[in-house]
Amino acid sequence: MPTIQTKPTTCISQSLKNNYYHSLNGFRGISIILVVIYHLHLFNGVITNYIFNGRLGVGIFFVLSGFLITTLCLKEKELTNDISLSSFYVRRLLRIFPIAYLYLIVIIILNVIYNLGIPRFQFVGAALYLMDFSYFRSHSFTQILSHYWSLAVEEQFYILFPFILKINRRLFLYSILFVVFALPVIYTIQEACPAINHGVLYYFTHFLIKFQCIAVGCLFALLAFSKAFDSEWIMKTKILGNVLAIFLIFYLNFDDFYTVKTTYINLIISVLVGYLIITNLLVNNDWIFRFLNTRVMSFIGILSYSIYIWHMLFASFDAKLPGIFSNIPYNIPGLIIVPLLSYFFFEKYFLNLKKRFSRVK
Repeated sequence: MPTIQTKPTTCISQSLKNNYYHSLNGFRGISIILVVIYHLHLFNGVITNYIFNGRLGVGIFFVLSGFLITTLCLKEKELTNDISLSSFYVRRLLRIFPIAYLYLIVIIILNVIYNLGIPRFQFVGAALYLMDFSYFRSHSFTQILSHYWSLAVEEQFYILFPFILKINRRLFLYSILFVVFALPVIYTIQEACPAINHGVLYYFTHFLIKFQCIAVGCLFALLAFSKAFDSEWIMKTKILGNVLAIFLIFYLNFDDFYTVKTTYINLIISVLVGYLIITNLLVNNDWIFRFLNTRVMSFIGILSYSIYIWHMLFASFDAKLPGIFSNIPYNIPGLIIVPLLSYFFFEKYFLNLKKRFSRVK
């Protein structure tokens, strides 16, 4: 499908006009480094919990995803007066599905060859993007497929929220505000009152609360699109604000196991991550922007999804697998080489195909 652009872009915030958003690959690079080091168990105790916190890495991915998807949808609606859901879902399918299913095929083969004992329903849960549901996470939970829970959360979000945005932008805003701010309060009340913490309300709350980080990213996209951050003082205080945000993010300790406490902590951290994203979109000469946009960080960010999919093959430490998969340092070369091969010889084909379904620049 050819690119369409029917309106001038003067109504769009300066930081969102470009095709390429600076620093996002740098944030992806940081995220995947946190996730991989965390799952490799290279450090223990305080260092793992507060610095190389893989759960924080996934949280950053979620905020990035919500921000980018909402921004692209808003630009499309602004420039074409519509959002093509068919094009949106085809783009998501081409981005997420090919490598995710390739990994599943490889694991199925290894499961047969090495008798890993992975039950069929685990593959079904991963293939259908249901690994975030308790049934698949509590029965014979398989480490080698454990990371598919985050893919499930994203796919479920993609099914619901772009449809709402297409219908009405204000309804989308209210839905996002509900998930970000009202839902934690409802969750707190439920936990404090066991009598109502069951049935439909229980499942409704626990289904939506996992979208919290993505919703924060969506909210920042809405605010950025309305030029809420086009202010000189934000950039003048950027270094101090960024340093303080980074300190608080690592100090507060993100946790994807939802309790009342972690729900509010994760909300604060997600807002801080959103602030960091917004303040590093425009070209700047400060050291934070330069670091996020170095060739190394950008390249790691480009490979981040491929690394994320493949890394658990080398970080599950299944004793039934050969040492090149399960023993440090023998698994490190594979952890680097396999994502590289996967990206350049498999994933890039679908990424190029995906561009045909982009409706706006």
